[in-house]
Amino acid sequence: MKRILIALAALIACTAAMAADEIKLLRSQSTVSAYYQVGLQSVRFEVLVKNIAYAKQVYVHLKKPDGSWIDVPLAYSRPADSGREVWAGNFTDSNDAGPTYASWDLEFALRYKVNGVEYWDNNGGQNYRQAKDSGSLIPSAPVLARFVDTGNPVTVYGNRYYGSVSVRNIGASRQVEIRYTTDGWQTTQTAWAVWNGDFWRSYYSSATNPNQYAVEEWAYGLSLPAGATRIEYAVGYTVNGQTYWDNNYGRNYVVRVQQQ
Repeated sequence: MKRILIALAALIACTAAMAADEIKLLRSQSTVSAYYQVGLQSVRFEVLVKNIAYAKQVYVHLKKPDGSWIDVPLAYSRPADSGREVWAGNFTDSNDAGPTYASWDLEFALRYKVNGVEYWDNNGGQNYRQAKDSGSLIPSAPVLARFVDTGNPVTVYGNRYYGSVSVRNIGASRQVEIRYTTDGWQTTQTAWAVWNGDFWRSYYSSATNPNQYAVEEWAYGLSLPAGATRIEYAVGYTVNGQTYWDNNYGRNYVVRVQQQ
């Protein structure tokens, strides 16, 4: 009887549930690079979670090539909307065997522990799957800017700030604009992002652009006035006659800069 009670207590202590809107994938990114005979597989995950309680744990449950599973912990990134938060994290696997190093296709699910309950997002029972060295996967949104977590100012040279955006190719005619200000919206400027088929080469990666998930990377440069120390911006993606905005859940993206 004692053992049964202990088992029941353990079950009650952490109940599993399939997520509705408690957790979902925003973006996963997989690149494989070989540089100076050092092989590196780099993966980044960004997820959206419902802020049920302050104390929480968020993981990516990732399958290793040998069939074992590991939990990759994510960390709080920033607030979102409707009582939600963005959590993000990286996983890196390296090997010094040059081009022959081990890398693997990704299979993973999302795990969210809060108030004694585990919420799982396993992509409708299929798990999320992404080929190695494939760039970005963004299943939940047409456009997603790259967030820069600036604990310290970003150094810019020549009065230019550079960034990039992931978009889903859902139409033949596409435009990506960056609406930005450096003076608290007293004045506004617009820059246009451009598609670059060689985008991933700067990561020493052979990922294609667009990739097999119909995701493209567009790059942009923002002209800054002398002395500017802060950029605030949002991204507009116009396709099929409709414009989708990523304004960081109504907060806009903010980057502190230091000009050289």
